[in-house]
Amino acid sequence: MFMTLRLTALALLVAATFLFVSALKIESTSSAQNANSSITQNANSSRTTNKNQNDSRSIAPSAGQPQPDFAKNTWELPADADKTPNPVPSSAESIAKGKELYMEKTKGNCVFCHGDTGSGNEANLPRLRRKPADLTRKERMAAMTDGELFWKISKGIKDIMPAGEKRMSEEERWHVVNYIRTLSQDKQ
Repeated sequence: MFMTLRLTALALLVAATFLFVSALKIESTSSAQNANSSITQNANSSRTTNKNQNDSRSIAPSAGQPQPDFAKNTWELPADADKTPNPVPSSAESIAKGKELYMEKTKGNCVFCHGDTGSGNEANLPRLRRKPADLTRKERMAAMTDGELFWKISKGIKDIMPAGEKRMSEEERWHVVNYIRTLSQDKQ
């Protein structure tokens, strides 16, 4: 009888140890995946600027499983992305097209996360993985070139912001850049 109790206690100890070690492995894997910083880096430039990046819709975690931490991501721009000139002149017509694309669900759908004004869609914040970039902040927007905005709109961030190049033509994405530029300007 005493031997049976010892074996049962030993089996429980081994099982508890296994569960504890498994939980540590999951936590360390999750931490390693989120080790990126929330900065924009240009491979050809030593410029690194803290920036609140864009987000996408959330996917509800499965019952009992923690949702990954999407708070930290890195934009890794190609060396010349910020130097790409905007081939579409910023005109009233271009800005109107950009606004239409920004709002359109089947195209840009930027409004889902960034909201009507560009400062964030408060109604959808609980459904987002993290707070989206505030496109109305003058300092932030002035620090980015049209080429950098175009690249970010085109490529997005995996599991955070959808890639615009999958739903919009190149010209359409430049129109969105022109519209986004108006969101940080003083309104009269």
